[in-house]
Amino acid sequence: MTDKFNPNYYSNLEDDSAMIQAAVDAAAEYGEAVTIPRFNERTGEPIWIIERAIRLHSGSIIYLNNCHLRQADNVIENIFKNSNNGTPEGFTREGRQSNIIIQGFGNCLLDGGNHNGMTEVNCEEYGHPSAYENCMFNFLNVEQVKVRNIRITHQRYWSFVFHYSSHVQISEINYYAPYHWRNQDGVDIRSGCSHFLIENITGVLGDDVVALTNLKNQFEDPMKDCHYDDSIHNVVIRNLRCTTKYSFVRILNHGGRKIYNVLAQDLMFDCESDPKDPRPGKYVEAGKYEPIHPEIYQFTQDYGIRIGTYNYNLGESFAQYGDTYNITIRNLTCRGKVGVCMSCTAKDVLIDNVRMYGHGATGIYVAQGPMRNIQVRDVYCSGHPDDDFDDRLYECEKDGRELDFATLPDRQVCAVYFKNSDVRDMYIRDLHVGDAYTSVFGGFGDVEVDVTGLRKELDETPLNTGVGIKVNEK
Repeated sequence: MTDKFNPNYYSNLEDDSAMIQAAVDAAAEYGEAVTIPRFNERTGEPIWIIERAIRLHSGSIIYLNNCHLRQADNVIENIFKNSNNGTPEGFTREGRQSNIIIQGFGNCLLDGGNHNGMTEVNCEEYGHPSAYENCMFNFLNVEQVKVRNIRITHQRYWSFVFHYSSHVQISEINYYAPYHWRNQDGVDIRSGCSHFLIENITGVLGDDVVALTNLKNQFEDPMKDCHYDDSIHNVVIRNLRCTTKYSFVRILNHGGRKIYNVLAQDLMFDCESDPKDPRPGKYVEAGKYEPIHPEIYQFTQDYGIRIGTYNYNLGESFAQYGDTYNITIRNLTCRGKVGVCMSCTAKDVLIDNVRMYGHGATGIYVAQGPMRNIQVRDVYCSGHPDDDFDDRLYECEKDGRELDFATLPDRQVCAVYFKNSDVRDMYIRDLHVGDAYTSVFGGFGDVEVDVTGLRKELDETPLNTGVGIKVNEK
């Protein structure tokens, strides 16, 4: 006989969500774990349709045993959320929940199914203040959470969202969401989150793989009596092997909210081959290469890592000097327009081992705003950008001022580029520049940078074509 911690024990209930919730509630009462099996005895099918979010309690342990959970058509609901989320108790210190584990076994799959049409731009039309309810995982005011070994496909919005949460581990997540809908992020960490470990993420996503975004949100006022620190800090992100049109990691904060102590390392664009020219050889005839996954193969990436932006502030004051600091980036392999982009402001940043290849262009792009103590080591710019290189970043990083772009230098394909930047104490060591670059340094602003160990594939490549850019080569 099926035990009461298996949803099939409740096959007499009206739908799959009710069955799973009954098992979760019973397990919480007895301190046991819930196992969701592959076969659904109520429907006789190997699938579970989620009509309403499964609410997890402190101490909940969910084993996804080779099962398939799919969000129901035409509903706006998470798959999992903590039980106090959205309740009055959930906005108190006493209501903080903890020790939640979701563990996948075998080929367990979480499936967004058919999109319900709601996005962040039309959520009010659907009767929701935000699109958080359209995520697969939605956690608020929790700690000690672990999620691991899950496949996720066609998420309707972000797959994970966390607010005011700490000591969270997310690992071994594989995605398949090749831009079927906007905002198909992977893991989004919002205000008040700290001590996160995100690692071993693979697959294809339609938006940022990991986003650290500390902005105005609907929970600020309800949570203010908790007196929590609203910064995002102490975050480790490692081993992302993904394909995306956007960023591996996005860091964004405005309105005085801080982001600091972030380590992102071992990040690699995951493509079948270098799309510029899969070399003819023993196994590939000239002109005969056919990618296994053409919808993934065709992706081009804008950024590897994006720190700050002037293009997204929700009417708040932009981040000020000192709001974004202690950011470490190591081992980035990228074929995007930019490897690492810094905009608005950054302080105490270490960038170590960036490799641009394929259609990859600028290794380091510094937009407007004060940047101080930026240390860059081992940057290899060996890409060959398209002849019709289209730099949308020029407009994307616009700071709201009416710059006369007609009088400014053309955006050149440089290894290091500045756009109206204010930079001091920037040190670059061991910079390799390929034969496709117009110059090593370029752009405009008020910049002073020291460089050592510069190597150019072509001696005639100019060192600096920038305006207001002072380069001290040592």
